[in-house]
Amino acid sequence: MTDPVKDFFDRVRANSKNAPKLNRPAPKMNVEAPKEQRKYQVGRPTGPDGRRLRRSLDVPSLGAALSKEISRRGWESDLADGWVMGNWTNLVGERIAAHTKPERIKDKVVYISCDASVWATELRYLQRQILKKIAERLGPDVIVELRIQGPKQHRNYQGRQWVKPQGSQDTYG
Repeated sequence: MTDPVKDFFDRVRANSKNAPKLNRPAPKMNVEAPKEQRKYQVGRPTGPDGRRLRRSLDVPSLGAALSKEISRRGWESDLADGWVMGNWTNLVGERIAAHTKPERIKDKVVYISCDASVWATELRYLQRQILKKIAERLGPDVIVELRIQGPKQHRNYQGRQWVKPQGSQDTYG
C-alpha cells in the first residue's frame, strides 16, 4: 500500500519548475541511545507531574534593563537628584516639608527655600540627619551640602514711583 501524501508531494515536485533536490533522507533519531548521546531530543521535557515545562524566554527584568540603560547613558546623578526632589516630604517629614521647598540641585548641593526664618533654623539643625538619610538611600557623595535660605525680603521700593518707607525695615519673617 502506498502513502497518498507521499504520492501527492512526489507529483507536485515532478510538475514544479524548481523542484528541490532531496538527495539525502532526513536524519534518523536514535531513540534507544542515552539522553546525552542523542542528537535530537525526543519529545518535550516534563515536570514531576507529567506536564510539559514552560520555555524560559530569558527576557531580562524591566528593572535590570532600565538600570543597565541608565548607567550606560550616565543618568545616575540626575535620577538621584530627582529622587531627592520627589521624596523631600519623606526626608524631612510632612510638617517641615509644608514650609520648605528644594529649589534646585547643582554640583551636589541642594538649595532650599523656607517660608520663615524659624523653619530655616529648624532645617539647619536637622541638616546632618537629612544628609545622612540621603547618603543611606543614594550612596555617599551624591549630595554633600544643603544651602538653606530664609524667605526673600520684601522690596518696599518696587515700581517706577516709590516712597521711602517709614519705620522699621525688618521684613525678614
